[in-house]
Amino acid sequence: MALKIQPVLAGIYLTQVMEVDPYIEFLENWIPGIGESTELHDNLHEYFDLGFDVIDEAKLLGFQLGHHPAGSFFHVIIFCAMSMTIYPKEYRNSIKDILTFYRAYLLGKDWQSVSYWFIPNDILKVGFINNV
Repeated sequence: MALKIQPVLAGIYLTQVMEVDPYIEFLENWIPGIGESTELHDNLHEYFDLGFDVIDEAKLLGFQLGHHPAGSFFHVIIFCAMSMTIYPKEYRNSIKDILTFYRAYLLGKDWQSVSYWFIPNDILKVGFINNV
């Protein structure tokens, strides 16, 4: 569950709770021993200044999988197959999304020994990830 703050009037804000589709939440956390909490995932969206569109999800999920010590290439293959076939159409990954996911996975491997909160927060916005 993510919080979204929207301005209502000047200086007054309304907090809206965004519900996560349970099917998508399951698909994002299916790997035993690797799934990180939804709250952490949502906090990382904010920390890395990423949206919730398909390409930003691909970046963050790839980075998290690579960053986790138990993440392996086998998990990448399974995720790619699942996200291109059984994900609902509006969340389904294209080839470009998969390439971005894989580059983010490799980047996460490079930063595995560093806590998320000490990784530069613009790392997923640099040209290396975006130039697919």
